[in-house]
Amino acid sequence: MRSYTKVDKLKIAHTNKYNIFGCIVREGPINRAAIAKRTDLSLPTVMAITGELLEKSAVCSIGKGDFGAGKPPEMFEVNPDFFYVMGVDLGRTEIRIIINDATFRQRLCYKEPTGYPFPEEAFICRLGHIIKDLIGSLNSGQARILGAGIAMPGLIERETGRVIISPDFGWKDIPLQSRLQELLPFPALVRNSNHALALNESALENGSDDNHVSFCVNLGYGIGAALIIGEELYAGAKGTGGELGHSVVEKGGPFCKCGNSGCLEAVASGEAIARQAAVIAAHHGDSRIAELCGRDISKLEARMVFEAAEAGDEGARKIISNAADYIGIGLSTAVNILDPDRVILCGGLMRNGPFFFEKIRAGMEEHVMPCSGRKLKLTVGKGGEYGTAQGVCRAFLNSFWSEQLLPI
Repeated sequence: MRSYTKVDKLKIAHTNKYNIFGCIVREGPINRAAIAKRTDLSLPTVMAITGELLEKSAVCSIGKGDFGAGKPPEMFEVNPDFFYVMGVDLGRTEIRIIINDATFRQRLCYKEPTGYPFPEEAFICRLGHIIKDLIGSLNSGQARILGAGIAMPGLIERETGRVIISPDFGWKDIPLQSRLQELLPFPALVRNSNHALALNESALENGSDDNHVSFCVNLGYGIGAALIIGEELYAGAKGTGGELGHSVVEKGGPFCKCGNSGCLEAVASGEAIARQAAVIAAHHGDSRIAELCGRDISKLEARMVFEAAEAGDEGARKIISNAADYIGIGLSTAVNILDPDRVILCGGLMRNGPFFFEKIRAGMEEHVMPCSGRKLKLTVGKGGEYGTAQGVCRAFLNSFWSEQLLPI
C-alpha cells in the first residue's frame, strides 16, 4: 500500500505568512496582487494573511495606488514601529550603539569610550546598564525590542557567542552571550566584529545581487576580514574565519598579542602605527608627531600620525607608507587565494585621506596574480563609523528570520 506524508498545515501557514511579510518588507509599498505574484500564493491566501498582519500592526495600509485604468489597489508597507533591533559595536577604543526600526531606519545612535574592559564581569554589567538606559530613551515599550546584536573583536564561538579569545580586549573564554542573556530582558546574539561589518558593507555594495564575492577588510585598532559570497557570510568550519590580521607578513617581526610574531596587525594596524610613532616622539621632541600629542606619548593615536604625515613629517610618512605596503602584501595573498570580485576596505584607518588608499592599492597590485586580479574592484567602505553596529543588527535579524521567530 502506498504511504503518504502527513502535511503540517500550521507550518505551511506560518511559512506563507513569513514569505508575505518578507515580500512587504523588501518591496513595499506593494499591493495584494503583486504580493501574490511575487510569492506564488493565491490571492485569497494573500488577502487573509495581509488582514492578519494588519490586525497585529505588523504592516499598515498607506491608501490606494495610482496605476491608471481600473480600480486603484490598496497598498501595504511594513509598520516601522512594529519592532526595534539594537546593534552594539564593542571596539577597543569606543562602544558604538544604534537602534533600528522594522524598516532598518536608524532611530538612535550613541557612543562612549570603551575604557579598560577589566575585570570582564564589571565591564559586561556596565554594558548591560548602558543598553537598558538607551532602551528607556526610546519612548517605546521594551516589548517592541526584538533583541540586541553584539559585535566583538576576536574569535567567537558561533553556536554559543562565547569569546574564545579577544587579543584587543585581553579576554579568553568569556561567556559573553549567556551573561548578556541573563542581564537583558530580550535575546542577545554575539558575533565577530569583522563578520558583522562585512555583512553590512556587502549589503550596501551589492544590494540584492547574489552573484558577487566580496572580501571586506577592517583596518582599525586591529585588522580583520570576512568573505561574503552573495548575501551569505563564509565564516569557515568553526566560524572563526577571516583573521587576516594574524597572518604573518614579517618573519621575526614585532610580537603580536595573539602570541605570534610579525603578524599584519602587529606592523600595520592603528595600534601598531601609534606604537611606532611613539618611539619617534620619545626621541625627537621637536617632531610634528610629538607636537600633536602634546609630547605625551600615552595620548598618541594613529590619526595624529596621519596628520603629521600630511604636514610633511618624514618619520610619520615612513610609518604610514610601510603600513600600507604590508597591508598590500596581506591583501594580495588573500586575493590570490580567494579570487573575489571586490575588496572593500573599511575601518578608522580608511578615514585618513586618499594617500593611504592609493598606497595600499599599489602594494596589492604589485603582488597579486594577473588572473586573480583581472576583474578585481578595490573600494572604500560606505557604512561609516556605525557600520559594524548596523551589520550586527543585520546578523540578529537574519538569525530571527531563519528561525522564523519574528512576532507576526
